[in-house]
Amino acid sequence: MLKDILTNEYLSRLETLDMEVKKRLSSAPSAGVRKSSAKGSSLEFSDFREYTPGDDLRRVDWNGYARFGRLYTKLFNEERQAALNIILDGSASMRFYPEKWEYAKAFSASLAYIALNNADLVNIFTADGGKTDKCRVLSAKQAFPKAAAFLENEREGGRTELNKSVKTLAGERLGEGITFIISDFFSENGYDSAVKLLRSKKQSVNLVQILDKREISPDEKGNVRLIDSETDGTRELELTPELLNKYNKALEGFRNEMREFCIKNEAGFYAFDDGEPLLRCIGEVLM
Repeated sequence: MLKDILTNEYLSRLETLDMEVKKRLSSAPSAGVRKSSAKGSSLEFSDFREYTPGDDLRRVDWNGYARFGRLYTKLFNEERQAALNIILDGSASMRFYPEKWEYAKAFSASLAYIALNNADLVNIFTADGGKTDKCRVLSAKQAFPKAAAFLENEREGGRTELNKSVKTLAGERLGEGITFIISDFFSENGYDSAVKLLRSKKQSVNLVQILDKREISPDEKGNVRLIDSETDGTRELELTPELLNKYNKALEGFRNEMREFCIKNEAGFYAFDDGEPLLRCIGEVLM
């Protein structure tokens, strides 16, 4: 469970990692990657967003509350938040190995924690069978328990349909920011239109492939019957060294194909297995 991974010690190490990243960015020639798009003083009104517990009550639009019965917070140009959107694949193939699913959830939660620690806007979506569940407009550190609880929710575990799932986000206000898609990307329909849609919504897109160690180096031998966790299709094989070698080459080819696609579409690509140190992998995608 996430609570066993997201200990106070681990969260403290995340904060240290975040400070190291900021320090490196501030000393780099391209320092200022996350600086504000301010065009005027901090009193220049920019936009509204939904109120989040912890927001300054002096910035609440009380007139809007009187008219619509909902709380909104006023934003000013200097205070525009960076936006982080996390799309976690909750399909059956992601959940087949419990270690892989817990790792993917912890990866998502770690990204959310760092963003919320910086008072950035966080939206989390779980993609499952062409549908999406949403946990939106988190913007303060106090909102992290809500993010963690959302990630711990039980999921149906259907097919991997990333293109179809992301299409449901076409009408969402994602902000100008970064989107991470966390998945094994084992989808017959691919992921290309999902990336292109997000790019059209002014997102810097990053694909994070997470596999179980046994998916990278299968430990089965001899005659086996494989059952597809999403379609229930079966195939009987003899796992010889030659066949396993072909499998390894096919996996390498799949990852190279993803890298090339991401380069052509100005997206990032990262590949991890659930045995790698989580903190190091988080650091890699943030650097």
